[in-house]
Amino acid sequence: MDEKEILKRILLGDKEAFGELFLKHQDFIFKIIFGYVKVQEDAEDILSDVFLKAYEKIEDFRGDSKISSWLYRIAYNLSMNWLERKKDRNVDITPEIENSVKEDSYEKIFEKAIISKSLGNVIEGMPDKYKIIIKLYYFEEKSYDEISEILKIPINTVKVHLFRAKKIIEESIK
Repeated sequence: MDEKEILKRILLGDKEAFGELFLKHQDFIFKIIFGYVKVQEDAEDILSDVFLKAYEKIEDFRGDSKISSWLYRIAYNLSMNWLERKKDRNVDITPEIENSVKEDSYEKIFEKAIISKSLGNVIEGMPDKYKIIIKLYYFEEKSYDEISEILKIPINTVKVHLFRAKKIIEESIK
């Protein structure tokens, strides 16, 4: 069943339709949240909050974009709120580094961890408007069009922000 039909059913009060919406999008939204908060239990809590907020605000959904884009935006906002409240912002070693323990020497692993932490710190230190575009473009592999739709900004703005974010990274490497 397509999203428009599910949305119609939800607006008519069909609670099972909202369950279908949840099942259809929960994995995608969880991955996005987990990418920001890095703690499974917290990501699960935020996921619940995302769908609770979506349920409460479904009548406000105008249909200008896909439901997944709308849910993504809610997930992003709630994740950013959670990060703002969190005082300790430790950077975890990336899964790629953890998986390479068997393959690489500890010296190489240490070097990768330093680079990963440095890059993570640079990205986390960027203004939110650049950080989100970097994450969507490189980590979520979204196109300019998709980013434009998700963030509700012009494609040229996406390109400019991505260019400026890359410049910040280049400057930090020098």
